[in-house]
This record gives sequence, C-alpha cells and structure tokens, in this order.
Amino acid sequence: MQNHEQVVFKRSYKSGHDEAHGGAWKVAFADFMIALMALFLVLWLSSVVDQEEREAIVSYLNSSSVFDGEAGNPFDTSSSMHPIDFGGSANDLSSHNAAVTNASFFSGNGDGSQSNSLIQGKYETQEQLAVLAKVVEEMIRQISAQGNIMVEVTPQGLRIVLQDDYKQHMFNRGGAELTPFFEDLLLALAPVFQRVENPLIISGHTDATRFKSHNSRSNWELSASRANVARQTLQSGGMPDNRVLQVTGMSDRALLNAESPTASENRRIELFVLTSPAAEIVDALFGKHQPNNALDKARQQARFNQPVLRREKEAG
Repeated sequence: MQNHEQVVFKRSYKSGHDEAHGGAWKVAFADFMIALMALFLVLWLSSVVDQEEREAIVSYLNSSSVFDGEAGNPFDTSSSMHPIDFGGSANDLSSHNAAVTNASFFSGNGDGSQSNSLIQGKYETQEQLAVLAKVVEEMIRQISAQGNIMVEVTPQGLRIVLQDDYKQHMFNRGGAELTPFFEDLLLALAPVFQRVENPLIISGHTDATRFKSHNSRSNWELSASRANVARQTLQSGGMPDNRVLQVTGMSDRALLNAESPTASENRRIELFVLTSPAAEIVDALFGKHQPNNALDKARQQARFNQPVLRREKEAG
C-alpha cells in the first residue's frame, strides 16, 4: 500500500491589502451622493418658486409638525377647519369660539378693559370714533391678532384693515376661501358691527401678481369675490345685512406698499365705518340724486363753464 501524501496549500494573508476592496466605501459614497442631490434640489426649488410661494412654505413649516400626522399640502389652505354655511349660520366650532371671545369682550366684568364702552348706536364724532378704535384694539389684543389688523381714525370714519403676513394668509392662493384664522377673526368682529349702526364699506385688495392662466379671471374678480366673502362671514357672525353700504373690489389699485407691489400687506380686506356725512357723499355718488345738493350744484357750475357755451355766446 502506497503512502499518499496530502498536499496542503497555504495562502498567506497580507494585512491591509483586501480591506480596500470591502463595501464600506460604497455606503459612504452613497450618503455623499444623496446629500449632494438634496443640495441641488434645494437650489433648484429656490430658483423656480416666487416670493409668495416661499412665504407659503415658511407659513406651513411654522404652523405644522411632522408629529401631527396630518401635515397635508403646504399650498392647500382650502381645507378649513371652520367651514361656514353662507345660507345659514356659522358652524358649531366657529360659533363657540366667537361666543367665548364676545362673552369676555362685551361682559364688562370690571377687569379694566374697554369692553363695556361699546354701546348701541352711531359713532359720529372723532372722540366717539377714538373710543370705538380703542374697543376694537382691545379685542384684537385679546385674540392675539395685532400683526394682522390695523385700526385708524380718519375724518370720514374708522378704517379697519385686515392684512396678510408671511405667517398668516387670509385666503388660499388665487382663491376666495378664508383661512381658519381670518374666518374666526371676522366672526369675532361681527358683533362690533351689530352694535355700531354706522354704514359700512367693505373693500377687497390684491397685490400686483397676475394670473398665470390666460382665462378671463383677473385681480378685479378676485378682490371683489374676497370682499363679498368677508361680508358673508360678518353676516354669519351676526352683523345685520343693512349695515353694508357698499362691497367693492379694488384689485391692486390701492397698494399699501407701493415699493413692493407683491408684498403680503397689499393683500387685504378693509372695513370702513362711515360717519353720516361721509355716507351721504357715497350715497350722492351712487344713489338717487336729490335736487339742489352739492353734487348737482357742482355739475351745474361745470355746465356753465363749458367752452362750447362761451363760443355760442360769442357767435350770437
């Protein structure tokens, strides 16, 4: 029987030679490529979105959390939590919020606020309008809306401006549906106009951004629709229908910030509480003309000063 020798091959291992052929570098390189792709994606998005879209993104990130479970679309503000049935009254939640605000606002429970100074009737003098302005400002402070409302006493009445900012948008982009914050704000203001019997003008204003589509819709229709939605919301909150003297859309013809025509403060709703003399002027412009009023006298004087009349006299 022959002896069979077993051949053993011994492979030597050189430290550090095969480690370079492992897969760890691939993981690191993949992470680097993902980060680089994310960087280019952010740069591309920054170049294609406009200022209003940036503000919408900032507003969305400031007002939502990934832990809420309902992040939704940052540009979709139409899903209001407080829908209003314009054929009837406000929904239960909005009515409850407005009732709580108004109960503390109009109670006059001795807390030193201006709540008990608002009485039923018309506010005509500058002193009365100043009192009304303080009452509205106190209510604004109670609901933490100082950054979105401006109150100003003018010779013609009281001007209340509700405007956008980068945190709170009043309407969804290009639409006329109120966001929940401004919906509740108008519902809280409605009882003020229930007590104040002055005529009211509601005007809608947009910024200078144009519609990208080529249809017939423009900022004129948009501003008018938004003003009418504000009127409907105030009436749903309890404001009588006969308080409103005029609802108008101003498009971008009266910019608050003319240096930046697309600025957020240009997108606003204005509520103008008119004194009786100011209301008479508006009524004279659009209502039935009364004989011997100031407008007729001015028209008659202009007719007398027409050059054609002077030429006829010279020819005679």
